[in-house]
Amino acid sequence: MRRLGLLRAAAISGLFAASVLATGCAKVEGAATNLAINLIERRILPPQLAMDDVDMACRFATGNFPLISGGTRAFNGDPSLLEAVLYTSSAVCSEKRAVEEELRYLRAARRNQIEEAQDARIAQKRLLELTARRQLAGYERMRDKLQAKYNFEYGEKCPKFERDFDEMVFVLGTISGLQAVVNDIASQQAVGVPTDIAPKAERALKCVSNAKWWGAPNAARAVVWNILPGMSEGKDVWGTFNLSMAIGERTGVRLPHVMYALAALSIGDTARFRDATKRYANVKDFRISKDYRLVEEISVATMNNLSDRYWTENVGTRTPVGSMGKYWDEEAAMPEGMNVDDLLK
Repeated sequence: MRRLGLLRAAAISGLFAASVLATGCAKVEGAATNLAINLIERRILPPQLAMDDVDMACRFATGNFPLISGGTRAFNGDPSLLEAVLYTSSAVCSEKRAVEEELRYLRAARRNQIEEAQDARIAQKRLLELTARRQLAGYERMRDKLQAKYNFEYGEKCPKFERDFDEMVFVLGTISGLQAVVNDIASQQAVGVPTDIAPKAERALKCVSNAKWWGAPNAARAVVWNILPGMSEGKDVWGTFNLSMAIGERTGVRLPHVMYALAALSIGDTARFRDATKRYANVKDFRISKDYRLVEEISVATMNNLSDRYWTENVGTRTPVGSMGKYWDEEAAMPEGMNVDDLLK
């Protein structure tokens, strides 16, 4: 009996030692993996943010997400902030595809091709659902990770950021959350994105510098004021957009111009939408941010999408080359050699 007891004690001791060893290995493994993640954030992402090829960036994010996310998590790392950036970037590609289907729908509707229009609308909504899922996931990764890291409640208190990278992900992830709400509504709420993201995001964006982040935080807040009932009370919505656009022009990222255009379209204000595109297209001595060129190029792509939608709805073709901020019913609106009558046939 005594021998049996000793064997049992030895077995328990061995299991305990193995458990401690495994836990220790996991901690060491996790520390090494998180070091690698930190290296990616500090050394690899900055050159990507400085690149000017949106298609390449969002395809990279889509194709490499499983490798980066699964690979680091398999070794006890926490790539949540990287995942937030990759989800947000990947959504740019699926949103572009959704716009292409919307343009197909608009052209088919103009030609009274009912089946083609229906098919295009179905395809568009499926892609908007995918886009909303990616944007919501990016927002949630950002929110959960930063709440845990800085011990605050998102939308209620402000964290004291230790790194510009954390603050940048906070800004972009918050904007991603707002986009998820809009795209989910357009997809007939296929995802079920919580609509309370919008007021939480509006409060959260008070925590960051509007001047530091291209005027985007206050421009995004103005979008929320514009679309939520009662939020615009006592707010200078359009004045906020103007000030934010001036900051964006000075810092080399015209993201506030895109938000101004989106806000105008959301209430059917075509005069202000045209004003947004004209101001965007006619910035004097504009110098693109070297560090955040990709954010500017995403802004360019998004403004092109908005303009193409407006042109196609009214004329049947996307924005002619060189005609951003110019329109078919305005004098000297068309590029040299193009006949506006051809577009109106």
